[in-house]
Amino acid sequence: MIPKTSPTGPATDVQHLLHELQVHQIELELQNDELRQSQLALEHARARYFDLYDMAPVGYLTLGVSGLILEANLTAATLLGVPRSALVQRPLHAFVVKDDQDSFYLLCRQLRETGAPQSRQLRVTGRDGHRVWVHLMATVVTTDSGARELRMVLSDINALKTLERQLDRLAHFDTLTQLPNRLLNADRLQQAVAQARRTGQGLAVVYIDLDGFKSINDQFGHDIGDQMLVAVASRMQQVLREGDTLARVGGDEFVALLINTGHIHTCAALLARLLAAAAQPMQLKDELLQVSASLGVTFYPQSQELDGDQLLRQADQAMYLAKQAGKNRYQVFAPAAPANIRCAGVVDLNFEKSTSVGKASPS
Repeated sequence: MIPKTSPTGPATDVQHLLHELQVHQIELELQNDELRQSQLALEHARARYFDLYDMAPVGYLTLGVSGLILEANLTAATLLGVPRSALVQRPLHAFVVKDDQDSFYLLCRQLRETGAPQSRQLRVTGRDGHRVWVHLMATVVTTDSGARELRMVLSDINALKTLERQLDRLAHFDTLTQLPNRLLNADRLQQAVAQARRTGQGLAVVYIDLDGFKSINDQFGHDIGDQMLVAVASRMQQVLREGDTLARVGGDEFVALLINTGHIHTCAALLARLLAAAAQPMQLKDELLQVSASLGVTFYPQSQELDGDQLLRQADQAMYLAKQAGKNRYQVFAPAAPANIRCAGVVDLNFEKSTSVGKASPS
């Protein structure tokens, strides 16, 4: 009698093993597919990262502790005006403007010593040698290998700096004559007083008011008046010395600060040149027009300590007395004299005027 094959014999074991192998093969294929999907997703993410890294609106730099550039994005290369490949192993300080290199070295030293993030505004040399203002933010990191690296971000702030300069000029300079305005004049007067106090050199403060300007402005219009102000301001500016300041502090009012001048004898010739410059006839709108100027002068130091505002008031008072005395002249404030005779040193250039308002007499 032949025995029957056991259902649990070798054939069944082989079939079971084959089934398990097929299951494992399917699982491996699924895992491989997931791995491929993950790898593909990682490659897409890396591609997006490098696209964003290169297309970022700021420059990214990685530096070694020696200061050499290890890596840079395209924006950093564009800011520094060289191809990205040419940046590697070059020192970043070579691109920093010489006047700002001390600030850059201080940033790097503080970064290494404290480990705290640092930032600076400085200039770098960009394409074609042009200087570019950047805001530099930096931090220090330790890599997996234990090396220390400096990570830096460069932001182009050239437009911001240009706007700052424009706003600063609007705040401190007269838009018509381009002279310092009242605010900047006050600051320069304070500095001039401090310098005179420190060096012992004198200072003359001259308050200038144009004679007859209102009549010209009313008769010929503001455009002609503005042209005359610009011309008079330019002529008075030209007769001053280097280091002196002329500011426009009102409609037709100016202040001159004459350094190293402590007495009328040292500046009488300069005051006469100011009067002559203001009274020079000029051709405007087919008319030969002319104004003059009344000048009030005061000096620093005096027997009592004074500040800039007090000196301006003294010069202003002397200017009004010059107008009362006949205009087209200067008068000096005399602090020790009674109030009604507090000015001396009158000069009159005696420009002859026609009866027509503001018109210069023919020569």
